[in-house]
Amino acid sequence: MEHPPNIAQDEDVIAFLLLLTSSDQTEQLIDEFKDMHEVLEIYILYGEWDILLKIKLKSLPELTRFVLRLRKIEGVNKTNTLITTHYNANGSH
Repeated sequence: MEHPPNIAQDEDVIAFLLLLTSSDQTEQLIDEFKDMHEVLEIYILYGEWDILLKIKLKSLPELTRFVLRLRKIEGVNKTNTLITTHYNANGSH
């Protein structure tokens, strides 16, 4: 798998996942996500998406497996994955 620009093969992958969930299962899903070691942060959103997850994985293939696993969870209806590049506040790498 080819790496996106600015992601070295030896760097951890940090990504944000936007999730559209069944409204009656959002709290249950959040409890489930809290137990996943890949999940660094969880946010409830208002608007088109319901949950934002910040995750950290060792590689892009691992990210793919994680997203596919999430999509199989009952109550997760749609996902959108945003892969980050690393910049400091001053704009340097």
